[in-house]
Amino acid sequence: MSVELVEDSSPDIDMSEDSLSSGDEDWSGLGDESINHILLEILKADSSLKSKAKRNEWTWKAQTDVVKWQATPLRAPLLRLPAALAPPALECFTCVRAYCGDLQPNERSIHQDLTEVKCVYTVLMHCHSVPELRDEVYCQLMKQTTSNRSPSPDSCQRAWRLMSILAAYFTCSDTLRPFLVEYLSAAAADRRRPCQGTAAVCLANLRKTLRCGGRKNVPSVEEVTAVSAGRSARRQLYRLPGGAERVVNTRCATVVQDIVNDLCELIGVTSEAERAEFSLYCIVAGDALTMPLAADEYVLDVTTELQRAHHPFYLIFCRSVWHHPLRNDAPPLYTEVLFNQVAPDYLEGLLLVLPGGGAPPAPALRDVALVAALLHRAAGLAEAAAARDLKFLLPKPLLALREPRPNKWATWLAQEWQHVRNLAPAAAKANVLQVLSRWPLFGSSFFAVRRVSNGGSGGGVGGGEWREHVLALNRRGVHLLHPATHETDTHWPYAELISTRKVRSEDGTLFLDVKCGSLLQQRVTRLQAEQAHEVARLVRQYIALQRDQRHSPAFNN
Repeated sequence: MSVELVEDSSPDIDMSEDSLSSGDEDWSGLGDESINHILLEILKADSSLKSKAKRNEWTWKAQTDVVKWQATPLRAPLLRLPAALAPPALECFTCVRAYCGDLQPNERSIHQDLTEVKCVYTVLMHCHSVPELRDEVYCQLMKQTTSNRSPSPDSCQRAWRLMSILAAYFTCSDTLRPFLVEYLSAAAADRRRPCQGTAAVCLANLRKTLRCGGRKNVPSVEEVTAVSAGRSARRQLYRLPGGAERVVNTRCATVVQDIVNDLCELIGVTSEAERAEFSLYCIVAGDALTMPLAADEYVLDVTTELQRAHHPFYLIFCRSVWHHPLRNDAPPLYTEVLFNQVAPDYLEGLLLVLPGGGAPPAPALRDVALVAALLHRAAGLAEAAAARDLKFLLPKPLLALREPRPNKWATWLAQEWQHVRNLAPAAAKANVLQVLSRWPLFGSSFFAVRRVSNGGSGGGVGGGEWREHVLALNRRGVHLLHPATHETDTHWPYAELISTRKVRSEDGTLFLDVKCGSLLQQRVTRLQAEQAHEVARLVRQYIALQRDQRHSPAFNN
C-alpha cells in the first residue's frame, strides 16, 4: 500500500512508495518538527511534481500544517484511502482528539458517550477489522504529537500514550515503517522532551510488534480499560510442575518467549540455547491433547480468547526437550521444576524397561531401591518407609510383578535409607535426577502411537496389521517401544531421519509418515498418532539442537 499524505482542500499530491523510499537523506537529530521535515524532504524528492503550475497550487505552509497538531475535525483522511474507509478514519481521529481532551465545546455535547475506554476500544476495533486504517491512525497520532499547542495540558502526553497502545497491538505498512521508526527514535532520543519516556515505550512496542506480527484478537474491555488508565501490566498466574505458581507481569505486547525467558531466569537457566528447551503450555479443561504455545504468540491473545469462550485453563511452564545435561550450579527451584516433571513419569513406569516382561537387571533394581528411599526423604519424612508406603515409592509396573516380593523391596529400601536419611529434601530430589539421568529413557517425551506392519517389511505405508507402540523422543533419537515392556522395537537416530509428514485421512485420523535412511535408500514408516503435530515439532527441535551443537566451537574443538 502506498502512503499518501493529503491535505483536506489541496490538489492530489503523489507520495507513492517509490517516492517514500527514495533518497539518502540523513534523518538524525530530528527535533520536535521532525515529521514536518520528513514530509518536506519527501515533497522535495517527489518526481511527480514536474509542473511548475502544479507547484503553484499549494504552499509549503499549507503542506506543513497538514502534519501539525490540529484542534478541529479532519474533513478527509490524511492518507489516500478508498471512499468507504473515510468514515471510520474520521471517527478514529475524533476518538484520538476526544482521548486527548481536544474536542471543541460544541463537539463535547455531541460525543458525550466517548469515554476514554470507548475511544481506545473504537480505534483498536477499526484497526483490527480494517488493516488499511492502521497507517492512517499512526499518521493521525504523529500529527497530534507534532507542534502540539493544545490548551489541554495533557493532550500531547495522552496522544503519545495512545500511540504506545496502538504500537503494542498493530504493525504498519512497509512503506510507512522507516518514517514511523525514525519519528519515534528521534523523540525517544531527545532528553529535552517530556514525552521521551513514552516515545521510548512506543518504539519498543513497535519493534516487538514488527518482529512478532502484532495481536491477532481484539482485546477484552477489561484489558482496554487497564491500558487506557496507564496500567500496562497484568498480573498473570503461571504454573510450574508440581503445582507451584508464579505471578509474572504480563503486558499487552508480551509474547510467550518473554514469559519463558522470565521463568528460565527464575530457575537459573541463562543461556539462550538451553532456554530453547523450555516451553509454555496452555492446558484447557476437557482437552486431552496439548501443544506448546508458539514463541511469538501473544499471551493475552490466548487468555482473552479462552476467557471469552468461558473455558477453564491454566498456563504451565516446563521442559519439553532434554538435550543439555542436568545443571549442578542452578538454584533449588531448577531442581524442583525438573524433579516434579520427572517423578510422575518415573512412578508411572515410563522410564522403566522390563526385558521379556520380567524384572529389570540387578543394577536397575538397586537404582529403584535407592530412588525409593530418596523419594521418601524428598517428601520431608524423617522415619523409614513402611511396607504400606511402597505403592507410593515404586514404579507401577514393578508392583505388579511376582518378583521381587514386597518384603524384599522393604529390606532393600531400609538399607538405602541409612545412606539418605540425613539429606535435605532438596538434595534428595537432586540425587533422584542424577540417578535417573543414567537411564536410557530419561528425558524422553512419550506418545501413544500405532504402527502398521506388512509382513515384516519394516512398517511401510501399505496395508497390514496395526500394532500399539509407545513412541519415545529423546536426545538419542526416535524410539518405538513395546507398550508393556518398553523394549526398543525400532530406533531411528536423528542423523538418519530425512523428513516427517503429517497426513489426515478422510475420517479425520491423523498420521505421521517418517522417512529415514539415506539419499540412496529410503524407507517410510506410517504412524497413527493423535499428537503427530507435537511429535513432528519435537523431532525438528532435536535435529536443530544437534545441528547447532555440531557447528559450535566447543564441539569442533
